[in-house]
Amino acid sequence: MTAVSLSADSVGADRFFEDHLRLNRPLIVRGALRSWSAEPPWSLDTLTDRFGDHPVPLYDTLFSLQRVSRFADYITAHTGPAVTGIPPYLRWFTKQSRDRMPWADAAFAELATDWTMPSWLPDADYIFPRTTGSVDAARQPFPARGLFICGTGGRTRLHVDPWASDACLCQVTGSKRFVMYPPEAGAVLADPRSTVDLDRPDEARFPRWREAEPVLDEVLHPGDAIFIPAGWFHAATALSDSVSLTWNFVHRVHEQRFADYLRTGGAANPIVAYFRALR
Repeated sequence: MTAVSLSADSVGADRFFEDHLRLNRPLIVRGALRSWSAEPPWSLDTLTDRFGDHPVPLYDTLFSLQRVSRFADYITAHTGPAVTGIPPYLRWFTKQSRDRMPWADAAFAELATDWTMPSWLPDADYIFPRTTGSVDAARQPFPARGLFICGTGGRTRLHVDPWASDACLCQVTGSKRFVMYPPEAGAVLADPRSTVDLDRPDEARFPRWREAEPVLDEVLHPGDAIFIPAGWFHAATALSDSVSLTWNFVHRVHEQRFADYLRTGGAANPIVAYFRALR
């Protein structure tokens, strides 16, 4: 199975649905965000003027919370010339559960008129979150809907997204290298406890990891969007100061896959439970 990189002019909703969403096939769409009212790239200075006093959570190279900072303090300390080594990752999610967190709901409400879902994504028939009528992730809650910001060298290690869900990531500022492997590569890339770190592989634990060939190894630029199907391993590295918008979802075309996930323990996941309870 191959991934595809296409221009926005050549991707319509029907083509995306049949060739990518239904088939679980990755897609990069170049120039997908040209229709945004605030066209990328977005300025870090402008974002800091708007959200500088907001508390934001900082994570490691996966999704372990390290500490909470002010937005402005993060930008000062971990972007531009201040960057040294691998900076922490600012992953500012809208509300995902009953836990107390510095959620990004107020920021997303302010940004709602600046962006919109790419036109080729379905605008209805989502079952996670369960929706009715026309849908726009800029204005409605979606799992893992977040603003991701990092300085040069910020990394998200190889992983698979949770909840048997697909994802869309929009590259808003800076460039980011994306690497993806198909689900079957998990036989050599992962064990029940973890996944190989591509930059610092544990050769004893994952002796065959080099046998896996990435299906996609591309650089996202401001205005590009990527579709990440369920079960696909992916990793990302910021090649410059980076801002991304992302969210996860399950469309009705994958209802059976999601039902299987719920039946085998997924219904107990607190984020799943939170979104299934929303009305």
